[in-house]
Amino acid sequence: MSENVIFVTGHKSPDTDSFCSALGYANLKNQMGIPAKAICAGQANKETSFVLDYFKVEHPEIVTSFAVRIKDVLEAVPAVEASANLETVLAWRKEHDMNRVPVVKDGKFVGVILPSRLIEALANAWLDKKAVTAGEIVSKAGCQLISPDLKLKEFDRGHNGAFPVVGGDTYFGMVRSNVEAPKDKQKVILIDHNEKVQIIDDIEEAEIVENVDHHRIGGLVTENPIFIHYEPVGCSCTIVANFYWQYGQEIPKQIAGLLLSAIISDTVLFRSPTCTPKDVETAKKLATIAGVDLETYGLEMLKAGADVSDFSDEKIVRTDMKEFSANGQVFTIGQLSTMNAEEVLTRKPALLKALEELRATNNYLASYIMVTDILKESTNLLFAGDVADIVKAAFGEEPKDQEVFLANTLSRKKQIVPQILGAMK
Repeated sequence: MSENVIFVTGHKSPDTDSFCSALGYANLKNQMGIPAKAICAGQANKETSFVLDYFKVEHPEIVTSFAVRIKDVLEAVPAVEASANLETVLAWRKEHDMNRVPVVKDGKFVGVILPSRLIEALANAWLDKKAVTAGEIVSKAGCQLISPDLKLKEFDRGHNGAFPVVGGDTYFGMVRSNVEAPKDKQKVILIDHNEKVQIIDDIEEAEIVENVDHHRIGGLVTENPIFIHYEPVGCSCTIVANFYWQYGQEIPKQIAGLLLSAIISDTVLFRSPTCTPKDVETAKKLATIAGVDLETYGLEMLKAGADVSDFSDEKIVRTDMKEFSANGQVFTIGQLSTMNAEEVLTRKPALLKALEELRATNNYLASYIMVTDILKESTNLLFAGDVADIVKAAFGEEPKDQEVFLANTLSRKKQIVPQILGAMK
């Protein structure tokens, strides 16, 4: 974690807009003199990887939890060399006021000197404290070794004193049993989402300072007043691009390419009903800055993301998956965009099985996957769970074998989520 740098992040199961809006907004903050870093909540999908590689942008760091970890609060005190004598060990204890002494040999952690072993060694060598070395009384037995990645809230404080922080055979430092979390929390900007179930885990250990989104308001709660910007456009990157112009900032060519790509993705090259005139106008300006032909590049990008021939059934049903909640129940909706829905649907029995495993394992009310045909502008909605009545009420169609066909349907945000939520009331 970095207290002085604001993290900018999209939602779990990140899509192209989630990646690119975070990268674009973090860059804007940096241009304006506010240190910021884009992070992401998971691996990039094929489409996003194509975009990042096309514009030669490094993939952001993956962060799956905002929990304070031992590595954030440890004391980077040096270990004692195995060849050191008892005088050195005693001096180390006095300097650092710790009851356990970490020992390394050839740069690798070999154990600790416990108080009982030190007392015994001192008794045997009371005339010559240089006669015994740390390596002769070191031990790994009887001492708790702490992983640097352990969450602080899971740290066992049942024993007093300080403990070595070790990963493999690498020594990182010591952590005291009474250590506390830093008072200054990691500052975070949420972009392209606001619902609790879509936010990176342990957000309560960080401080949300800003939220930029284009979705429905999903009950975000913060400790302090924050800057919020919600706008009913087709893509978060449309908002970010216009922030640049609003603040008189130049959009770098690479960033323009990222922002453009997200708009193409979220609006399905302007075919989605979520697309607004502002999205189209913004995309045209960004295409000029990025130096690409909008239509040619857009089709190439969508085609790259639509190839799922090497996807497992489990990966397909989790594609662009988001969690939603209503009436205390949680359900998921994934979306797979393809150039050939019929080919994907040949795997329907296996996809339904994977959906049910996903639903049952996580105790979801239901799990849905939208198989969206970009060219035909239609969606086959598959589902697992006892929700046939909800699906019928939502879309006015009788489901057949846990599937309903929805013509002229491309948008989860506008054509699927509101209808399901409405049917659940």
